[in-house]
Amino acid sequence: MLPVSHWWELRKQFKRSIPGVVTDNYLSTVLEMKIDSARNNVLPYLKQLKIIDDEGKTGERAKQWRDDERYPTVCKEMLAETYPKDLLDAAPSAEDRDKAERWFANHTGAGESAAGRMAAIYSVLLQADVTKQPDQEKKERPRPLRVERPSPVSRAVPRDVVPVPPLASAVHVDAKTPTKLVVPDININLQVHISADATPDQIDQIFASMARHIYKRD
Repeated sequence: MLPVSHWWELRKQFKRSIPGVVTDNYLSTVLEMKIDSARNNVLPYLKQLKIIDDEGKTGERAKQWRDDERYPTVCKEMLAETYPKDLLDAAPSAEDRDKAERWFANHTGAGESAAGRMAAIYSVLLQADVTKQPDQEKKERPRPLRVERPSPVSRAVPRDVVPVPPLASAVHVDAKTPTKLVVPDININLQVHISADATPDQIDQIFASMARHIYKRD
C-alpha cells in the first residue's frame, strides 16, 4: 500500500543523495508528512520491498532502485519476492489493474480504496518504466502583476488631463539676436496639462509660476 507519489518522490530524493539510514523522521521531512503517518504507512513497505533492511539501512537494492538502467530489473525482483505467483498469473500486465484490484480485495479483505492503492503500486512495478515518473519538480509560478497604488502625495496629482486653451497651452518666445547676425529663430513650446478637477487656486499658482520663471514677473 505504498502510495505511488511517495514511491517516485523517494526515488527522486535517493537520486540526489542516498541516505545511510531511512528513519520515520527522514520520511516525514522529505515527504512532508507527519512522523506517525510515515512510520505506519511508508516505512514498513520500504522494508517489505527490501529498499531498506529491518534497521532502516540502505544497501545495494536502494542503489540499484535509483539507477535508471537497473530500475526495470529491480522492479521485477520486487514483484517476484513480494507478490504470490497467483496474482502475477492473474494480472501479469499493468493494463490488468482492474483484475489486480479484485484480487487484492478478495485475498486481503481490503475495501475498495485500499485495494486500489495496492493495485496502484503493483502496476508501477509491472510497468518498470522510469519515464512514467510524473514531473514533481515545483515550478515557479508566474508572479502576479503588481499594481502600484498611488501614495497620498501622488493622488493629489490628477492622472486625467484635458486640453488647455491655446493661449495657455503654448508660449512662444522669440530670441532676439543682433541685427548684423542672421540666425534661425528658436521657438520654445511649453504645454501645460491641467486636470479637470484642479481647483482655481491651483490653476492660478500654475500661471503665476509660468509668469515668474518665463517672463521674469513677480
